[in-house]
Amino acid sequence: MAAAAIASIGSVGAIGLQAVHAASDTSTSTDPMSSLVDKLVSKFHLNKADVQKVFDDSHSEMEAKHEANQSARLQKLVDEGTITAEQKTKIEAKLKELKTAREANKDSMQNLSKTERKAKMDAERTALETWAKDNGINLTKLQGVFRGGGYGGFGPGRPRVGQTGSSTTTTN
Repeated sequence: MAAAAIASIGSVGAIGLQAVHAASDTSTSTDPMSSLVDKLVSKFHLNKADVQKVFDDSHSEMEAKHEANQSARLQKLVDEGTITAEQKTKIEAKLKELKTAREANKDSMQNLSKTERKAKMDAERTALETWAKDNGINLTKLQGVFRGGGYGGFGPGRPRVGQTGSSTTTTN
């Protein structure tokens, strides 16, 4: 019964990562899930390594599913003639590069002021737009491929790459 509870809570917890992160801001750990893991271990008297493994496995599964969906989405753009197979490969490599950079800079970004963080994100957006232009990629046709995720995301409430305010710039 406890294992089922961990699996259920682990799945829900991994999906609700942002909510848990907001609730665990007082934690000294940089892992937003660690306080939830600690609470589950304490409440149900479980082995911390086992609970952490459930969370890690769930996170890995979701990440793999996201990458597969992203690749399929890009392949559809290739099939439609929106991008070339070579551009798809470059986009996938760029996504991995951005993910690695986001993970490496996560802690330093948290220590910046809102203004400094915005300036850094704006610089990253400009660099991405330059990269896309240099590779003949029209970011406005990718519809959110480079959106979301961490500090470098261009998620909800933020202009999409290639878009400023209400006007859209074309990057061909």
